[in-house]
Amino acid sequence: MRWEERFITVVHEGGHSLFFERFVQAVEVTSLVVVSPWIQSMDGEPLSLEDILWSVKRGKVPTTIIMRSPKKEPLNRDAAELFEGCPFITLYYNNDLHAKIYVCRCQPFGFALLGSANLSGRATRALEVGLLIEGKGMGRAIIEELELLGKEDIPNRAGTELRQLAQVRPFA
Repeated sequence: MRWEERFITVVHEGGHSLFFERFVQAVEVTSLVVVSPWIQSMDGEPLSLEDILWSVKRGKVPTTIIMRSPKKEPLNRDAAELFEGCPFITLYYNNDLHAKIYVCRCQPFGFALLGSANLSGRATRALEVGLLIEGKGMGRAIIEELELLGKEDIPNRAGTELRQLAQVRPFA
């Protein structure tokens, strides 16, 4: 099999850990998309949400995050509060969300994770299945489509609310 034809790897556990370990090491990152109903701080995990945000800030990475509202899902409260302090994040809430998509556009090609894992510490230890997709060969079109899904399709669906971070007030 030629190098560019091998663009998908099935991951059985820790898929988003693999994804974010690559993200924090990636160079010339132009975009990050995170779509996950539940997002937690992942304190105590090898890579926490704060580590990921540090990489976003350091690289000034335009980031789109779509999750369920912390008003409906209190488990998302800590993550939402972390996102408030980052000027590079566009945050959306959609309470019907079930998809889990992670996309990083970087040099020399991007990569994505499509699977069953929420962005939570529990998902690093649970049996989760996903596809780690390389943006080379036929994988390039898949990466582009997943990125558009997270940046344009889901944000424009009924029920998706843009969270204006500059005007955020503490949750009641």
